[in-house]
Order: sequence, then structure tokens, then C-alpha cells
Amino acid sequence: MGVLYIVVPLDDSITGYLRDIGVPFSESGIPSRNPTPNELREAAASLADQRVTFYIRPTHAWQIMIEGQHDPEHEPWTLLNVTDFSGDEDQPHSFWFEKGWPSLILRVVHALSTRCGSLVIVPDTGCKPIVVAADDDPEVLFDAWEHTNGVDQ
Repeated sequence: MGVLYIVVPLDDSITGYLRDIGVPFSESGIPSRNPTPNELREAAASLADQRVTFYIRPTHAWQIMIEGQHDPEHEPWTLLNVTDFSGDEDQPHSFWFEKGWPSLILRVVHALSTRCGSLVIVPDTGCKPIVVAADDDPEVLFDAWEHTNGVDQ
């Protein structure tokens, strides 16, 4: 069984919760939003070391499989899912990751944060979420995230 990672914009609906549980974030005032599927495509395409496959059924499903190019069983991978895909790839949608390597998930979310503002990754394990901003370093975030303590990825 793997971990599911919900990703949400850093907005007023989550900042109080983050403060309450002690998750640091910048209150820059820059609006954050969900990405469009086209922005998800661009972010995935920016990962030159990964193979990216799209699974799209208009008005039903929209997914991206991101995996290593040479040995998918031993290289970073994840499956990104758009929630309630409307059929419009220019409309913002919520999304989540179905399992995968936290290091790769951080890279994808970081690439999206440059387009959409700060985003929050919430694992379904009960570990604290992490806020990802455009000026963050994904490797530093990986090392600092409670969820990845003891994980070598």
C-alpha cells in the first residue's frame, strides 16, 4: 500500500491549520491557485530525466505517469491524477499523486509553484504537510520534510 499526496493551494483555507501544527510558510500575499492540466503538462515536460506518459479520457480521467527512463522499478516514479477533469485543459483543477517517490513529487510541485504560487503537499500518513514555493530548493525541502525522515530518495 502506498501513500497518497493531496496538493492544495496555499490560501486562507489552509494557513490557519498550518500555523496550528507548526508548518512554516511565507505570507508573501501572492495568490496561489490550482494548476491547469496544460500547466501540469509543462511541469512534467520540464523533467528531462523522466519519461512522461499521459492518460486522458475527456470528461473522465486525466493522469500523468512520470517514471525513470531506464529502470522504472528502481528510479523515481509517480502517478499524478487530476480530480474531476472537466474536459477543459485551460481550467484550473485540483490534483493529487497516487504513490511515488517524495523526491520526484517535490520536483513536480516545485515546477508548478513557479506558475501557480505556493502549493501544499499533504500526505495521507498523518505526517505534517510541506509548503513548496518557487524560491525553494526541492532537495532542501526533501531533507527538511518530516514525511521523508529516514527515506533515501
